[in-house]
Amino acid sequence: MKMDNDMGSILGPELKIDGNVSVDGSLLIYGTVNGNIDSHGSVRTAKGSKVKGDIIGKEAHICGLVEGNLVIDGKIILGSESQLTGNLKSGTLVIEEGAKFAGTCDMAQYETMSDKNNE
Repeated sequence: MKMDNDMGSILGPELKIDGNVSVDGSLLIYGTVNGNIDSHGSVRTAKGSKVKGDIIGKEAHICGLVEGNLVIDGKIILGSESQLTGNLKSGTLVIEEGAKFAGTCDMAQYETMSDKNNE
């Protein structure tokens, strides 16, 4: 997985979190999160990572296992080795060949996080 220079927080492969995660910037997950994730930036899950909880963010690139719903302002990419069980709400969806997805997808216009922050 290509790393962005703006990746703010990294959860290492041996790290397991039981509880919700909230970050002001972006988040890269190599480990396990049992809880919801709320990010004001992008959320990326690496191959071998596991998330059991909902993800809210500006963008998402999923390469691991996610069991939960995603609400993303921009683009969601489901990588070729990703496994997602849950519903998606986003502006753009890219599903790479080999990705596994069980759920529904809503790409209709909806109120984004940035819209809510401007109120």
